[in-house]
Amino acid sequence: MQRSVNSVLCQSFSDFELIIVDDGSTDNSLSVVKSIKDNRIHIIEQENGGPSKARNTGVKHAKGEWILFLDADDELLDGALERYVETLKSKSDVNMIACPFLVFDGKEDRVMYLYSEGYLSYPIKATFFENFLPRTGAFLYKKELAIKNLFNEGIRRFEDLEMLLRLYKNANIFLLSKPSVKVNISFASASVGRKNIEEDFLGHLDFRGKSFWEFMCLYQFYLSERPHYKGQVEKLYPTLKYRYDLLLLYKLLRLFK
Repeated sequence: MQRSVNSVLCQSFSDFELIIVDDGSTDNSLSVVKSIKDNRIHIIEQENGGPSKARNTGVKHAKGEWILFLDADDELLDGALERYVETLKSKSDVNMIACPFLVFDGKEDRVMYLYSEGYLSYPIKATFFENFLPRTGAFLYKKELAIKNLFNEGIRRFEDLEMLLRLYKNANIFLLSKPSVKVNISFASASVGRKNIEEDFLGHLDFRGKSFWEFMCLYQFYLSERPHYKGQVEKLYPTLKYRYDLLLLYKLLRLFK
């Protein structure tokens, strides 16, 4: 936690507020944060409600025009905020900026999602082909966009994907080529399903009224995550298992990845 906070406080761009939401933590992270003296820090304590509620709390209390999330174990890279701000000065039409990110697996850093600098016209299509997927710390977006697309507080797994697929419909996205954050995780937590599918985005898929690429993104997610909930997923989506036409279409599209 301390390294994460310090990575923000040491940024070359310093005109920001740092909202830290303590979501009912049981370790010593709150005391660590309280020991850091900086008037840009604003601490909010609440009962445990999960990552979605914590992020929504931060958004609702933010005074600034732009929002950037950072998980407790991650670190902003040097100059990250300055690069965001410099981009905004010349891109007044943009309401979201996304960057690649580094993943540290305990041994080495790996760059995820290499981007060419420029506007991203079809984010949902890019998501389907796994060419674009923002994560906390690697995207900045306007508060008004965040307020209109709050996280679903009932979801505790892939809650970010559920939110992003809604947000993309109103996002004008600009990509930067340089990573902005170092993610200190192993991806192990995301690979394990919840006991109750209702706490997973997989338990909330709605294919009605979706555009072609929205539909295919949801179907792709369904295919990748259904092994975690074999009994539950078949009750929720009894006909998808037999949609061999969709499976064939999906496989044909993936040939062009």
